[in-house]
This record gives sequence, structure tokens and C-alpha cells, in this order.
Amino acid sequence: MTRIIPIGLLVLVVACGAVENSSPYEYAGQPADTGSQPPPANTAPPPPQEPDDPPEEPPEDPPEEPASEFEECATQYDEAKLKQLDMIVMLDRSGSMADDGKWNAATTAIQQFAANPASDGISVSLSYFPETYSNLCLPCDYVCGVCFNGCCALPTGQFCLSDSQCDKGGICHKFLCHAGGGNATCDVGDYAAPEVPLAKLPGAAGQLNVSMANISPVGGTPTGPALQGALSYASSLAAQPPDEGESSEVVVVLATDGEPTECQPQDVGQVAAIAAQAAAAPEPISTFVIGVGANLFNLNAIAAAGGTKQAYLVDVNASATQSFLDTLNEIRRAAVACQYAIPVVDGTIAYDLVNVAYAAQGQPLTAIGNVANAAACGIGGGWYYDDPVAPKTIVMCPNTCEQLQGSSETKIEIVYGCETIIK
Repeated sequence: MTRIIPIGLLVLVVACGAVENSSPYEYAGQPADTGSQPPPANTAPPPPQEPDDPPEEPPEDPPEEPASEFEECATQYDEAKLKQLDMIVMLDRSGSMADDGKWNAATTAIQQFAANPASDGISVSLSYFPETYSNLCLPCDYVCGVCFNGCCALPTGQFCLSDSQCDKGGICHKFLCHAGGGNATCDVGDYAAPEVPLAKLPGAAGQLNVSMANISPVGGTPTGPALQGALSYASSLAAQPPDEGESSEVVVVLATDGEPTECQPQDVGQVAAIAAQAAAAPEPISTFVIGVGANLFNLNAIAAAGGTKQAYLVDVNASATQSFLDTLNEIRRAAVACQYAIPVVDGTIAYDLVNVAYAAQGQPLTAIGNVANAAACGIGGGWYYDDPVAPKTIVMCPNTCEQLQGSSETKIEIVYGCETIIK
């Protein structure tokens, strides 16, 4: 909170009056020029005087907050902090991820992201798809009855007439269901429980690294149930009450090297519909998509439906690890761009006495006008509450967000006590 301290006027008063002659001799005007005669014998030079101590410098006034229109009414200033981020990562571990170093690039980038101090405070969970019946992939040798996705599919003892009668993605062969290490489960519930539960970085980094070290690429690409499971887990987190008063932005990051090949739906448009449903929910969840490899433009449909415009595509080359890492950093920034948590204050907040202002370094605060909701932003920008009834977050309109992000020196302040300035 800025304290305005009135500075009193310092007045130097000089007394006027007669000037006393301090000489022991009577002043008789300018003496005549008598040449270089010595002074009278009884005249001694005055004793040397100690130099006066230099005057003490007056203490400097403490630096003041730059002037603003809030000085007369503000009761508290809080520097705005970006909303917390919960990142639900669903990573493709299908057999094709072993090609061209894609698996190594993705897992190394996640390790580096978790170790980066800039990621501290972010919460991350990690899941893989396909989930399979077993991590064991038996080789497809001459004794294998059914070979599926590079693994020997073993009979389960369940009778069948078609694949649909086999549990969890099994295949029907000679009236018997078969399931092997490479056979994906199509059960959404199997993907809704993460391999690494949500935890904050940097503490969660070790568990992420251990998990990825024990996973190998195998099987097909059941994108539909995998995404649906990740969104289900994300929705359950978003519905939880805020931790210590701080709400979090929960997002799903789907990283894959191809389009769906197993389970239903296998049409990209139908998978995109799953993302769209989550983005339109009362507690909306955004879906970010990372495509690893070439010719993955169809994945843009899933990202657009999930509210993130388009997929991030990572080329398979010597820079793949760095590109994947740069993408994770960009998602971290984009996921909470211009969303600020309302600080915890003593007592009850009067939301009609809250303002948002910005200032470049050393400049006065400038108010940003409030608008009713996202639909009211228009080209003029502004800010609004995520929930006008029970606000948790202050959200900048897109144009205002873009303007503020253009300067790294800009500081955002939340000011309490002054009537809200309406755009």
C-alpha cells in the first residue's frame, strides 16, 4: 500500500540587524600604503581556527509510488500475479513414437521443462496412451497365433464372434478374444487415472523422470478415449475448491505423433468434438495439442475445438527436443496469459471498489476500464471477472492483453478502495 506523506515547507529564517565589528582595532578606513613594513611587535596573528564541521545533509525522502488518479481513495495496492497453472499431460507412447527419436525428444523436453526454474509452482500430471493389458510385449514369432501392433496377442478365454465382444480393445480370432502387451484398452476410465498424479514443480520432477524411464513405446493410438480420460481428470480437478484461496487454470496437453488408429472414435472430427465439449463446460478445460512429426495438420481441428486455435507442430530433426521444450514453455505462457488471481485480503472485498491499472517502469499508474464480460470486450479492450457473482480471477480482454504483453517492463496493479472505473 502506498502511503502519501505530506512534506512540510522548510523555511530558513535570517535575522536582520547591525553588523558587529569583531576586530580589536577601531575601523579607520583603508590604511595607507606604507610599503612592506613588519606589523607592530605587540600584534600577534590570530590563532588558527578549526574548520567548522560540514552541515549535515537532510535525510532523503523515501521514494514514492508514481502519482495516479487513485491517490485520494486507494486503501491497498497489490501487484497482480498470474493465475496458477495445472498442466495435465497425455503423452503418446505408441510404437511409432520409437521412430526417428520422437520418444526421446518428447521425454527429454519434459525433463528439461520440469527442471527449469521458470516452471516452479506449476502443477503437472502425466499419463500415457495406449494403456495396455500388460507392459510385456511378446515377440511375433512363428509360434504366435495372432500378431497385433507388433506384439503377440494372447487368448483370454473369452468367446466371441467379433472384436466388439472382447473387453478393453481385444481382438476376436477363431471365436476367442486375444489380448497382448501391444493391445490398447479403450476404457476411458483407464486413462482418467494418471500414471503420475498432479503435483507441483520442482518437487514433482523426480517422479516424472522415473515414470518416463520405465515406459517404452508400443501399440497403437487410441486418441479418443485417451483425450476423454485426460479431460475427465482435468474436470475433476477444476471442480475442487481453490487451494488456500488461489484458483488454478487447468489445461490438457495432448502430445501425439499421429491420428487415431485404435478404439472409437477414430475420426479426427469426432475426437475434436470431445475437446469442444470440455471447452464449453461450466468449468471449461482448454486442450493444447503438440504434433510430433510431419503432415499432422489434421490435429489443428482438435486444438481449435479445445479453444487453443491450432496445434503446435514439432519437426523431427536435430532440434526436435528444443522445439518440444519451446512449445511447452509457450503453452505455459499462453495458458494463463493475462489471467490474474484476486489477492487474498483481510475482510470482505467490495468488488465495486476494485480497479486494475498498469504502469511502465517509473511511470504513473493508468487505469484499465472494467467491462461486464468477455463478449463486451470489443476493440477497446478492458478487463472483467471470470465470474461476476463469485469472482476468482481478473481476466484481460484480448486487445488489452496483447498490448500489455508487448512490454516486459509493464507492471499490473490491483487497487482497492476506489469506485470501479467502467469502460
